[in-house]
Amino acid sequence: MQFGKIHGIALALLGIILLGIQGILYMPTGKVPTGGSASSSPVVEHKTKPVLGMLGIGFLFAGAAIFFTRRRADEPEAKHAVK
Repeated sequence: MQFGKIHGIALALLGIILLGIQGILYMPTGKVPTGGSASSSPVVEHKTKPVLGMLGIGFLFAGAAIFFTRRRADEPEAKHAVK
């Protein structure tokens, strides 16, 4: 029936969610150590991988492609359309 419309929207939403998660992971926490000298506690670097962002972009484009190129099975062909 409306396979393309529903699944295209679902993939696009999944892509947006994954991009949001990737954005949250890349944001700095804003925590500043207070008290004591800076050399007393080592700074731990948190390395993030852009896998979620790349998957998000892929799902977003795939969802948009499926949504916009879906077959309109519910609509009659032009030569059989009621005018």
